Amino acid sequence: MKPNILMIFCIVALIAACAPKTTVVLVPDHDGRVGQVVVSTPTDEFVLDQENQYVEVTDKISAAKEMDQHTMGELFGEALAVLPEQPASFLLYFETNAVAPDHASLELLPGILQTIKDWKAPQVSIIGHSDTAGDSVRNYKLSLERAGTVRELLEQGGILSDIMEVFAYGDHDPLVPTGPNISEPRNRRVEILIR
Repeated sequence: MKPNILMIFCIVALIAACAPKTTVVLVPDHDGRVGQVVVSTPTDEFVLDQENQYVEVTDKISAAKEMDQHTMGELFGEALAVLPEQPASFLLYFETNAVAPDHASLELLPGILQTIKDWKAPQVSIIGHSDTAGDSVRNYKLSLERAGTVRELLEQGGILSDIMEVFAYGDHDPLVPTGPNISEPRNRRVEILIR
């Protein structure tokens, strides 16, 4: 009988020694900001708040350490490689009643085109807006024309039309909230959203 009890004790000890371990690492957001992660067990809690700081968790939480890039690549390289690219957004502005972007916005076009071309599998939304000056129906049409003009500019720059979609919000989604009939330059815009 004693050999069986000893064998059971050894198996239990072996299982306890091989308790599942979870590694929690805090990595920066796509824009470089570092937030916080609270790691907790029924008996312990720790706040990760520094870039690449990590803990190992079983039934308790290990002391915090910093993970080097090599180890990060070995452990999480495959997962990090398949993360989708973060959306990119650009704003082009327009003069009152104009359907072509202003000069400063046109200067951004080569960089926007390059961003789209460098994207792995881009989907491009082109969203037209207007300020509240004038009639709402006219503002909707104007925002649609602005978005259409930007689409044409992107096509002329070599972007395929089948990856682009056009939307128009007229004066219903202002960047700067205003009352009716207000001419606001920042509301006369087209947003190019790349996903």
